[in-house]
Amino acid sequence: MTFLINLLFYNAIMNYNVWSLKRFVHRIARLVPAKASIVDVGAGESPYKSLFSAAKYTSTDWAGTTDHHQYAAGIDVICPADNMPFSNESFDFALCTQVLEHVRYPEKVIQEIGRILKPGGMLFISAPQTWQEHEQPHDYHRFTRFAFRAYAEDNNFEVVEITPQGGRFRAIGYLMVWSLPYVFKSYFGRAGFVGAALFFYPINFLIALIFALLDPLDREKELTLTYECIFRKKDSR
Repeated sequence: MTFLINLLFYNAIMNYNVWSLKRFVHRIARLVPAKASIVDVGAGESPYKSLFSAAKYTSTDWAGTTDHHQYAAGIDVICPADNMPFSNESFDFALCTQVLEHVRYPEKVIQEIGRILKPGGMLFISAPQTWQEHEQPHDYHRFTRFAFRAYAEDNNFEVVEITPQGGRFRAIGYLMVWSLPYVFKSYFGRAGFVGAALFFYPINFLIALIFALLDPLDREKELTLTYECIFRKKDSR
């Protein structure tokens, strides 16, 4: 059943955000050598842990969500993202995906990650520009590419890349496809969401496909779902 759900709903057409994020983390996992240390900040249910099985992987989360997830059980270190109990320059790499929107002061998290990264260490980070509220009430921010560049510049990072997850057509297509299921969820709970997602699937898939095919027309990509970023910590010594 899980395989069928992933096949239908978590592909590049119906849920480009999730699909692209998985592709991003798979790509960066190849940049992490065996036995290198990596901290997954705000790891949640640690969905990417297996990709770093050859590395020294450490997960952190504050475990204070009000969503349906239960984070605490599999987390190595329970702590807030802006105050982690690690020594300066402890890690070679840091991963922080879809976390910054849930912290009140994102710049403090970037600063803290910079503290625990070694010079030359890399930070792999993503956060949304266009997304519905989630994990309420702990949902505070949305981001632009200029915010990410400013965070990097202010915290001794070099920007390697800031990549948008498609453009306005991908974003609009996503909003159109998932609007009805979320409306049904507000009236009938999770059962309503699942029922609407299945009932409207044929027309929604067609809508999502059309908007995906239109997306290359948007050259500027000023409206996107999420930004996927790679920063490198500068050697200030």
